[in-house]
Amino acid sequence: METSQLRQRLREVGRQIEQQICVLMERAPFVRGGVYRLHRKCGKAGCRCTRGELHESWVFLAREKGVQRMCAVPKGESAHWRERAQHYRRYRQARQTLLRQCREALRLAKLLEAARAVAPPRTAGQGRRHA
Repeated sequence: METSQLRQRLREVGRQIEQQICVLMERAPFVRGGVYRLHRKCGKAGCRCTRGELHESWVFLAREKGVQRMCAVPKGESAHWRERAQHYRRYRQARQTLLRQCREALRLAKLLEAARAVAPPRTAGQGRRHA
């Protein structure tokens, strides 16, 4: 790749890095975990769930110290918590993308360095041993 192409590509990667940093700088609060809909049976003998009409509830799942925890989401708040969990996924994705882009920028910088480097000047007596 020519130096001009390397510079263009490096400039483009720099713009992409800036976009990911903007995502990381967003102020929206997030929560680690996810919100899911559960369908289950309650176990009561005459309940509709014994006929297949399962009870629906929303739960929040998250890991705490390596253990997955589940807690009920209050009625009407599932959209609110799903949105916060989505903000977290967006943050994590931007972080991963930023990491890849920084590695690419460093790779391009190394190639650009190699393409621009010239040999040092040679002196007339170079290669001979001086006493």
